[in-house]
Amino acid sequence: MVKVTNTTDRVLIRRHPSGTVLKWAPQQTKEVTSKRLLEEISRQECFVVGKEVGTKDIGGGLKTGVRKPKANSKPARAKPKKEVKKEAKPKKGLKKSKKEKAD
Repeated sequence: MVKVTNTTDRVLIRRHPSGTVLKWAPQQTKEVTSKRLLEEISRQECFVVGKEVGTKDIGGGLKTGVRKPKANSKPARAKPKKEVKKEAKPKKGLKKSKKEKAD
């Protein structure tokens, strides 16, 4: 990685080989890793290429794919055992009226 600084007083835009667009505000410094982009920038007077920054592949980076803790909420309802389900009485369905129909 190399630090590159925009020395002009306006915003400059360059396209990265991967397709992303890099915007430099006036007097802003950015870290560039692409060799092709560095060659292009080093030929232009509006950019100043600084010294190389640190070594690559150091640090753990951001943790990705880590599950978030569950929110404190009401615990899930326990499911009844299969044996209890069998012993439960079946539903009666529609109830008959106690009064009989008048003729």
